[in-house]
Amino acid sequence: MRLRLAAACAASLAFGVAAGRTEPAGTPQPARSEGEGAVVGLLAEPLSLDPHRATDLVSAAVIANVCEGLVRLRQDGTRPEAALATTWATRDNRAWTFTLRQGVRFHDGSPFDADAVVRNLENLRGVQGFPGRAERLGPHLVAITLDKPNAALLATLSQPFFSLQSPAEIGAGARPVGTGPFRFEASGPGLVRLSPNLAYWGGAPRLAQLVFRRYADEDALVTALTTGAADVTSAIGQRRLDALRGHPDVAIDSQTGLNIALLSLNNERAPFRDARVRHAVARAVDRRALVARVLGGHGEPARNPLPPSLFAYGTRTKELVRDLPAARRLLAEAGLPQGFETTLMTVDSPRSYLPDPLRIAALLNAALAEVGIRVRSLQAPSWSEYLARGSRGDYDMALFGWQADSTDPNDFLSALLSSASVGTTNRSRYRSPAMDALLKRGRMATGAVQRRAIYNEAQELFQREMPWVPLYHVSLFTAYRRSLQGLSLGPTGIVRYDKAWKT
Repeated sequence: MRLRLAAACAASLAFGVAAGRTEPAGTPQPARSEGEGAVVGLLAEPLSLDPHRATDLVSAAVIANVCEGLVRLRQDGTRPEAALATTWATRDNRAWTFTLRQGVRFHDGSPFDADAVVRNLENLRGVQGFPGRAERLGPHLVAITLDKPNAALLATLSQPFFSLQSPAEIGAGARPVGTGPFRFEASGPGLVRLSPNLAYWGGAPRLAQLVFRRYADEDALVTALTTGAADVTSAIGQRRLDALRGHPDVAIDSQTGLNIALLSLNNERAPFRDARVRHAVARAVDRRALVARVLGGHGEPARNPLPPSLFAYGTRTKELVRDLPAARRLLAEAGLPQGFETTLMTVDSPRSYLPDPLRIAALLNAALAEVGIRVRSLQAPSWSEYLARGSRGDYDMALFGWQADSTDPNDFLSALLSSASVGTTNRSRYRSPAMDALLKRGRMATGAVQRRAIYNEAQELFQREMPWVPLYHVSLFTAYRRSLQGLSLGPTGIVRYDKAWKT
């Protein structure tokens, strides 16, 4: 049965939802929307609803419908488009000017203007290290001067984590207060509830409310979707798709995701300091078997550090096919004709790009054993500890991945290959002056043709040095009730509901 407004409100109380703060006196309150609400099924809690402190996709899924940035990605993901800024300009990718949308207010009634943008970017500089400063040029005109030129600025600003919220809420961290199509109403264990912003500059939403509900596991989520207790989810893995395919009331959207799964090799530890050893590991892995056996065929073998649907993907690089004789030869050339012993750090905490990490680890261990690489698995107790060990380089090999927040190559390459990211997202601890120089040139270049050539060169360098082993790109799935129409399904996996309605 579908959750109507009254039923969803009752369910909110059953989940122990804590009401949001009382709005200041005189704050415009939206009238109740006609029609039904929608329930979004989750398998995890959002880590933070403060857009400037959130880091996970679950938090982003909520924030993206409450808060907005100066720009946003077009629905097809090809390029940024106007959001809270209507136009922008730059001559050198360092000094930018943005003309702001007029007549917009935050959900607490405060005006969206140049002062609000400056205050948000000041906070982003302190919290996320935003590499620039903003200056008010007029009530609705802002200048942003970056520390260094960066052609990927618009892609960065399109991410939910760079969205803007009311200056009164900055630093409070309790709730998001943005300008978006939905307003934050309440949250509690297992539940976040949003109401429509009927004064939204893009047109009032048609949904009466939007509820994000956490379910115990994928089986419970499948049941909720097939019975109508939930309306949409992006949390279903490949192994549950068969339970949904063919169901008359459920549709499935599938696209190759902007993601990569990778076998990280600690470049600071022997024998992975030697590029020949790293290439040997890459040649021992059977990527097609991983896609077939772990992803059920719903993915694509990887050869580059970028996914194939991303701008500047390298089409001239070699496919990484399994070649056991070549792997053995490379080990012999590195002085390891009998192979070697090493460890693989694992964790039993599935992610969209690692749906079954322990099984993936077992398959990799078996493949590497065929060329004499004897692997012992070491399991971390939690995902947070796993990330901490990876970031400080406390491992030999480990399974990681990356899901893009934008459609610019800089997002992937700088996070995973830049020397500046060692200690955070560059967990292979790869340091290359040549790669750093290419990434810097890519950020400074002004034309698409020039940037494409630079990033193609970076991917060719990656294949020569093989700092970590690309495994596969997993397909993203959004399953939804056919009664829920008008969803905006973006390439990053974040769904927008501003034009959605229930039939």
